[in-house]
Amino acid sequence: MLTLDSKLHIPAHVLFTTVEQDAILLHTGTNQYFALEEVGTRLWELLSRGMGLREAHQALLAEYEVTPAELERDLLDLLGHLVESDLVDVVDG
Repeated sequence: MLTLDSKLHIPAHVLFTTVEQDAILLHTGTNQYFALEEVGTRLWELLSRGMGLREAHQALLAEYEVTPAELERDLLDLLGHLVESDLVDVVDG
């Protein structure tokens, strides 16, 4: 089960680019892409710098007006879709 304490890894087969405040993720193995809006883009930037999910959650709370529970739910929902699409891996231990 995905939680704020889950350890995440961005696979090498995922390319990332920004277009204004949005981002595009490309899975180079399937040529499928996934669009992220502003908050998702910011999350991706934090994760790609090696920040853990709980730390990213705290950083985003400081940047956006949202409740901790709402942000947690939205982040875990987004990351669930990214994991299903093989754009993020959950790493054991």
